[in-house]
Amino acid sequence: MSMFPAISIAGTGIEVDSTWIDTVGGNVANAQDTVTPGRPVYREQSVEAQPAAQTAGPFAANAPLGVQVAGITLGSAKGVTVSDPSNPVANASGLVTQPDVSISHEMVSLVEAQTNYQANVNVLQSSDNAYKAILNIKA
Repeated sequence: MSMFPAISIAGTGIEVDSTWIDTVGGNVANAQDTVTPGRPVYREQSVEAQPAAQTAGPFAANAPLGVQVAGITLGSAKGVTVSDPSNPVANASGLVTQPDVSISHEMVSLVEAQTNYQANVNVLQSSDNAYKAILNIKA
């Protein structure tokens, strides 16, 4: 098998990983948002990935190459109600609603996404080095 598909496969992985990292960042940034109970609350976002559709090109007859973002799944719209009477958006009972986002879960997801991203970058670098070595071979 040719090494050329490695670049596009790793590239699709980097795109999915970038979306994943951005999504985790949004979840962490909004984890402590508060709203008055009964109002819409931030919903945790999760990236759904799937095999990339192969539509054309020299490898079209083969299995799909790479991955793509299939969509963003939203978490619970209910949120978590907590007592915080000093909060300016608290209701008459002193309650506010926060997003149902677990910071520890988000940190684990971030480490996974960063590890995947780095693995894909390593594939790109290795492919680049291999192609450069091939071009430098002299007969």
